[in-house]
Amino acid sequence: MKKLIFMLLAFVVFQHEIKCQETALDFEIPKEFFNEMFRDPSSQYLVAWHGGVRAIVKNQSGQEIQIDGVIGIVEDYLNAELTKLNRRQFKFNLQTPAKRITTPNGTTWAAHCGYNPYSGISYNDIMSGSLAGWPAEITSEVWAQNVSKKHTVKGTYKNASTGKTEAVSVYFNANSTYYFHEIKPQSLKGEINRDDDYNACGKIAMRRLGPGNKDFKDETDVEGGKFEFTNQLFMGDYQVQFFWLDGVYQELESYTVYNPFGVLPEEFTYELKTFVGEINGTLVDEETKDPVKNQKVTLKPACESSNLPKKEAVSDKDGEFKFTEVPNGVYWVVTKGAKDTQAGLTKSSTLRLPEIEVKKNAKYDIYVHYYAPKFATVKLVWRNATIKFPEDDEEIQFFDMMAFRNSGDYENPTGTDGEPLKIPYATVIPGIGKQTLYGWPESESATPEIISIRSLGDSKSMIKFKVNLDEDALNSCNISQDNNGPIYFDLNFDLFGMYDAGEDLWMQVDVGCKEDKEWNATKGNSLNGYPLAFKRHNFTDAEIEKFKNSEELAVFLTGHKATLKIEFKPLENE
Repeated sequence: MKKLIFMLLAFVVFQHEIKCQETALDFEIPKEFFNEMFRDPSSQYLVAWHGGVRAIVKNQSGQEIQIDGVIGIVEDYLNAELTKLNRRQFKFNLQTPAKRITTPNGTTWAAHCGYNPYSGISYNDIMSGSLAGWPAEITSEVWAQNVSKKHTVKGTYKNASTGKTEAVSVYFNANSTYYFHEIKPQSLKGEINRDDDYNACGKIAMRRLGPGNKDFKDETDVEGGKFEFTNQLFMGDYQVQFFWLDGVYQELESYTVYNPFGVLPEEFTYELKTFVGEINGTLVDEETKDPVKNQKVTLKPACESSNLPKKEAVSDKDGEFKFTEVPNGVYWVVTKGAKDTQAGLTKSSTLRLPEIEVKKNAKYDIYVHYYAPKFATVKLVWRNATIKFPEDDEEIQFFDMMAFRNSGDYENPTGTDGEPLKIPYATVIPGIGKQTLYGWPESESATPEIISIRSLGDSKSMIKFKVNLDEDALNSCNISQDNNGPIYFDLNFDLFGMYDAGEDLWMQVDVGCKEDKEWNATKGNSLNGYPLAFKRHNFTDAEIEKFKNSEELAVFLTGHKATLKIEFKPLENE
C-alpha cells in the first residue's frame, strides 16, 4: 500500500516538476523525450516493447557525482506515466537483462510475442525461421526496431556537506526496443454464461494492454450468450470486459495472452456474477409536475433474447412505482404519455430513476361508425382532437366571450388570466349559461374525414349517401358540460341521402346525439323506421379517468334497428 501511495504521489509531482527531498535534487522530467522513447510508435502490429535508461548527474566542473535515488525517481515516473501493463517494464540499468513474463494463469510469454533477445537467440535466427518448434506465423514475421538517444536537463543540487545549492546537469541515456509483427488479425469465439437462468446480452470487448501510445479495443455483440470475433484481434496481451447495454462494464479477466497460433481453448468461456434488485421511480405531470397516480407502468427487457422477465406496476397516489425481484440487466420503463426510460440495473441492486414526465391527455383520433341494416353505414374520423380534464384541485381557465368579441383580435384568443386560450376552459353563453369545453377536434369547423359511406338500402330506402364537409355544415364533435351538469359528448354529422339516381336531389338526414328532452320529442328522428338521432352520452367518472390516463375508450349507442359506435384512440406522444 505504501508503495502504491508513493507511486500516486510521484505521478502528481511529476506532472509539474520533480522536487525530491530525499536526493535534494531539483530537475524537470524531460517528458517529451521519454514519451518519444517509450511510447512511440502506436501501430496495431506492435506486440512488445521494453526499454532501459541510465541517469548521470554532473556538477559544474563536469565531475560525476553520486546521488542516491535518482534512478528510482525516473523509474517511478516512467511506470506511473507510461506503462499500461500491471507490472514494471522499465529497467534502471541497461545492463539488467529483461525477464520472461509469467502471467497469473501460468502462461509464459517471452517479450510478449515469443522473442526473448536475451536468451541467446539472434534477430537473424528469428527472421530466417530457423527455430525449431516455434510457430512459423510468429517467428518468421517478427521484427525489431532499436532506438537509442541521449538527453540532458539542467537542475540544482543542495550539497549536504556544505549546505550550498549548486547547479548540476542530468544526463539521460535511453534505449528502447519495439517488436512488430505483420500477422493479420485473427478470430476468436466463446460464450458468456450468467449464473442465473437468463442469457447474457450486450457486448464483449478485448482491450489490448500496452505497449505503445494507444490502447486498441475491439468489441462484438453477445447474443444468446454467444460471441465471435471474426478476423478482428491482433496478437497480444488483453483485458476482457463485458459491456451491458447501458454502457456499464465489468471485468471478466484482468489479463490474458492472445496467441492465435499457440495452444488456445476452442472457445473462451466466462461467467457473469448477477444479482436480484429493485427499480423504482415517480411519474409526474409534464406541465404541473404533480404526481400521476393510478397509471400502469411496464418494465420490459431491452434485449428480447435475454429472456429476462417483463413486469407491470401501477403508480400510487404519490406517483411512485416499484419493481421488485428484478434480475440485473438493462430494461425499458414504458408508460403512456412519456418517452421510454432506460433502466440499467447493472451497478447496484437498487436503481432510482429520475422523475418520468408524463404528457397527460394525449391527442385523440375520434372514430364514429353509424350502422343501420338495410339503410346505410358510415365511418368517419375526427383527427387530433384535444381532450383534457383537469386534476381535482386544478383551476379551469375562463374565456370572456363578450370581451373577445369586442377586442377585434380574433386570431389570438386569451383567457382572463392573459394566457393563450387552451382546453379545458369555461365561458358564459347567453341564454344557456356556463359551458365548459373539455374536448375539441383539430378542425375549427369540426369537419370529419370520411373513411367510407355505403348504402345498405332496399327498394324503399335511399340508394346513395354523402356527408357535407363544407365549413357551414352541421358537423360537431366536442366534449362539454353545461352549468356544472353531466359531462357529455356532442356529436353530429351532416348526412344526406338520395332516393332516385336520375334526379340530383339530396335529402338531409342528420345523424347525431341529442339531449334527452330533444331525443324524446323526436323519438330518434327516424326515417323509414331507422333512427338518425341517439340519446346523448354522459361520461361516467371511470370514463373520465381513462381520458386522464390517456387510455383508449369505446362508447356504444343503440336505437331501434341502428347503432352508433364511438372510439377514442389516443395518439402517441412525439
